[in-house]
Amino acid sequence: MVAKAARKKKVTPIQTQMKNEEVLEESQFDIVVSEQISALPKLADNRNLDEVDHTPIDFDAIIEDVTNVIATTPDQYKCIMFTDLVGSTQYKREMGHTKGFMRNRMFCDICEQAIIRHNGSVVKRLGDGVMAVFETAIDAVLAAMLMSNSLDKERKKLKPMVGKMDCRIGITCGYVKEIPGPTADYIGHAMDKGARIEGIARTNQVLIDEIVYGLIHTKIRDYAADIVIGKPRNLTLKGVGVSTLYEVSPRERGLVGSLGYKMRHLFD
Repeated sequence: MVAKAARKKKVTPIQTQMKNEEVLEESQFDIVVSEQISALPKLADNRNLDEVDHTPIDFDAIIEDVTNVIATTPDQYKCIMFTDLVGSTQYKREMGHTKGFMRNRMFCDICEQAIIRHNGSVVKRLGDGVMAVFETAIDAVLAAMLMSNSLDKERKKLKPMVGKMDCRIGITCGYVKEIPGPTADYIGHAMDKGARIEGIARTNQVLIDEIVYGLIHTKIRDYAADIVIGKPRNLTLKGVGVSTLYEVSPRERGLVGSLGYKMRHLFD
């Protein structure tokens, strides 16, 4: 007599879930005790709930402090410069953050030296660029020319170390407020406009607006042998409006887009 085949035991969804959870717990245990995972930093917060600071932030004190700073800080007329190292994010992704930091640091050091040499002050480093202020527009333009010339002439030396080092520079003038603190900062329309001018510049281009041009055009004759200014272009700056911009460049390098510039950088 052939024995009846054993009936296949039906497994319910709840039993399946419990079985999966048991397997998961075992695998988690194996992972936790492995040497590889034990070397990882412990990021979990193991503080007790009664150790958490529940004291509310004193918004009244913050509002009073900020209001006082704004009310008591006089407006100052400054020339504002923003610089930016082109392609810094892509370079870090391809070459790593250590080399990316080295490249950014070298660029900021170059900018800072040029700014200080022409009587400017670096307000802050922006990671892959700097923001600076000058008392006169011509000093800002001369500092930008020194940066451009230095990067252009040392291109072959820098390229094996940190790759191509191209920049964008924007310059404007206007009233700003200096905000005191551990490190001084500035606020004002000119700050926003300077950043937008730099952002709209082409690779290796120095752009100034109509305000800077008006302040330097009579004095630029003294530097005609060294500096060339391009034709005015009306461009829309996001959040600022239409502005008349001029490219400024070392004469020996030529304006970006010119035949002379293209020939100099044909094999970059």
